[in-house]
Amino acid sequence: MTRLLILGGTGDMGIILIRKALDAGHIVTIYARNPAKLPEDISCHESVIITKGELTDEESLRHAIRNTHTIVSNLGPGTTPSHFPGAHPSDLPLSKAFSLILRIMKEPDVECKRIILLGTVSIPDPHDKRDMAIWTLVQGVKWTAYDAYADEVAIGETVRREGDGVEWTIVRVPLLTKSENEAVVAGYVGGPKMGTYVSRAGFAAFCLSELVKREWVLKAPMIASK
Repeated sequence: MTRLLILGGTGDMGIILIRKALDAGHIVTIYARNPAKLPEDISCHESVIITKGELTDEESLRHAIRNTHTIVSNLGPGTTPSHFPGAHPSDLPLSKAFSLILRIMKEPDVECKRIILLGTVSIPDPHDKRDMAIWTLVQGVKWTAYDAYADEVAIGETVRREGDGVEWTIVRVPLLTKSENEAVVAGYVGGPKMGTYVSRAGFAAFCLSELVKREWVLKAPMIASK
């Protein structure tokens, strides 16, 4: 049993992850701006602790992080086209949030030193190989939703630059599907059997498996559905 802090838990993928974590017997703290979005089976669960707060609220974040063993983040920028209403902000808010989170995690009196976070294939990795399908996907995001792309890339840079002393794993995903297939292959862009889709359920299952197996500490694997 692990005390998990879930960030981004009110979206579809977060809800899948929370339910799987509860089924596995974990104690789950959900840090959310709008906890009212959580379904009743989660909000009323005896193993769920809900903390309302913003990603810029340092003291609320510190309180949530201090009471956990591991952070699993589903946070990611939306892909609404730039200059449209609701488009991702241009000031790299998620990258700044992870900088704050990592700083808190490195404080001497904070027990939580493990974070598994959602990333996308927009984040490059030295082990990646050229893959035309993934390249096309990334370029599409870059040109239609540049601010979201820029924040995603900045997340990867921030974690690698500021994550010393923290056991981090960036789980990079391609296109997300609603399939219930949890089977995934993990590797790097351009590797064997690496496709362009992964299910939300597969992401959740991989994160919970990585909690135990610890095969990708200080690495940024791409995952794709089998």
